[in-house]
Amino acid sequence: MFKSLGEKFYRWRKMLLIPATVAGLVIGANSTGILEPLELLTFDQFFRWRSQEDFSVVKPTENIDTRIIIITIDESDIAALKQWPLSDAQLAQLIDIVRQENPKVIGLNIFRDFPITPGSEDLNNIFENTPNLIGIEKVIGDAIQPPPILSQLDQVGFVDLVLDNDGKVRRDLVSITSQEFGQKLSFSMTLAVSYLKKEKIIPQLGNSKDEIIIGQAHLFPLDKNAGNYINVDNGGYQILLNYRGGETSFQTISILDVLNQQYPENLFSDRLVLIGVTAASIQASLLTPYDYSYTTSGTIIQANAISQILSAALDDRPLLKVWSDPLEWLWILTWSIIAMGVTYLLFNKNRFQYNSLIKWILFILSNSGLGLLLIGSSYILFLQGWWVPTITPLMAVVTSSVIVMVDKWKYLAMFDTLTRVPNRFYFNKVLEQTWLLNHLSRRETSLILCDVDHFKQYNDTYGHPAGDRCLQKVAKAIRMAVRHSDFLARYGGEEFAIILPKTDIKEAIKVAQRILEKITSLEIEHIRSLTSNYLTISCGVASLYINDQSSAKTLIKQADKALYKAKEEGRNRFMTYESLLVTEV
Repeated sequence: MFKSLGEKFYRWRKMLLIPATVAGLVIGANSTGILEPLELLTFDQFFRWRSQEDFSVVKPTENIDTRIIIITIDESDIAALKQWPLSDAQLAQLIDIVRQENPKVIGLNIFRDFPITPGSEDLNNIFENTPNLIGIEKVIGDAIQPPPILSQLDQVGFVDLVLDNDGKVRRDLVSITSQEFGQKLSFSMTLAVSYLKKEKIIPQLGNSKDEIIIGQAHLFPLDKNAGNYINVDNGGYQILLNYRGGETSFQTISILDVLNQQYPENLFSDRLVLIGVTAASIQASLLTPYDYSYTTSGTIIQANAISQILSAALDDRPLLKVWSDPLEWLWILTWSIIAMGVTYLLFNKNRFQYNSLIKWILFILSNSGLGLLLIGSSYILFLQGWWVPTITPLMAVVTSSVIVMVDKWKYLAMFDTLTRVPNRFYFNKVLEQTWLLNHLSRRETSLILCDVDHFKQYNDTYGHPAGDRCLQKVAKAIRMAVRHSDFLARYGGEEFAIILPKTDIKEAIKVAQRILEKITSLEIEHIRSLTSNYLTISCGVASLYINDQSSAKTLIKQADKALYKAKEEGRNRFMTYESLLVTEV
């Protein structure tokens, strides 16, 4: 059993090495960061597919998050108000109208680091007496201070965002820790936690390192090589931002409608109210995964960050997670194996082997099909909350397919497809190489030429399909009779040749004897044979010391003469050129 397994492994060693080698190469290439931009573009495409993005407006397929309502300040509002920034009086009036309907939490996404008269006293009074009001600050780079009163009351969150190298916001910075100010929570996390406290949900530390549990949500900080990121700046506590969509994913109302109280009664009751600027002329717009050029305001990005925490904690909507490195490597290796197997099976069909056009069509179709299957699988995992490599395994699929296809072409050029042993072209090449290698050692090299006896009569009697099967059995029997160091080839129609490197005539005779015994043990019926009732074979054996005067052609001629003598002496036997004596088997 172990010998059989060993032979199978030896025969399949190349096919087993190809996917592992290819997977290792593409993983190594990915570790340099060369594939990261393509992986990120694929990541963005998944968001667009899920949200059915229409380039200018994101049409959400997910339900609107009714827990959040955004009071927007857009270009038309600023034009109607004829003032920017808003005065403290206007801001105090706005917040007072909202808080009268008892929202769970109010987020003021407007910087107010210094007073803007009139109304500063009224606004400070609002700040002091609204415990569910959260203000903002900026702590990274050019810092912007929060409203002093809200800072004293610890009702502040930072609004700093993390940008990838292409300027897009794909990550949410949850918290920052420094020696200067300790730990600070982001604006979005502060609002989400404040809302959830009203639902009696308190964040807790998980069992694993840095895990945070909020309701049904489990948060883990991003590693610098998390997912398809390579050596990314993962300072602070960062998570992937699982966008719900653009502005149409949330219920919005303009600041003018609120100030004029033109909205349904109890619109803000028990909801998270986010007040922020959406006018591009006031607040810089940022790139999101939804398009190369479509930008959105920081307010909408904050709304998405809030929504993903609330939805994960309350509705079990998945947060985006990544696999461990070993699992990603296994994913890539699996697709490399699949590509190798599919390509091998396709190109192993005889009817496809000699038609170059069909081979190319099959190659394109098989790789396209595997590519679509891979992308579809990655997208389904994305919908379940997993960001897995897509481009990296796709590279493995294409590379494995190309290698198997080239190997198959090489096989077709050097192997006989019927008997699956090397052809005469390969035989001549190996014999020349053997001759050159053994020339330095002055060792003896032997050659056995075999010919199936009365094969024409066999074909005429049983038909060519039976003749093909017969040759396959003969080739397999000879392969089992020769040593691992010997080289078997199909020399002609029913002729086979065996090169025996560093082998003298005595060892060559033993191999020839085993060949005859194996063929005899097959007991292939041959009623028109003039030699036996069963199929037989004749062999010619020759051996030469390799030196400057000898040549491979001489060895072939000697083996051929010995084979001719074996046929002349009655077949079903072997003869050696050296003696030209008949040896009965």
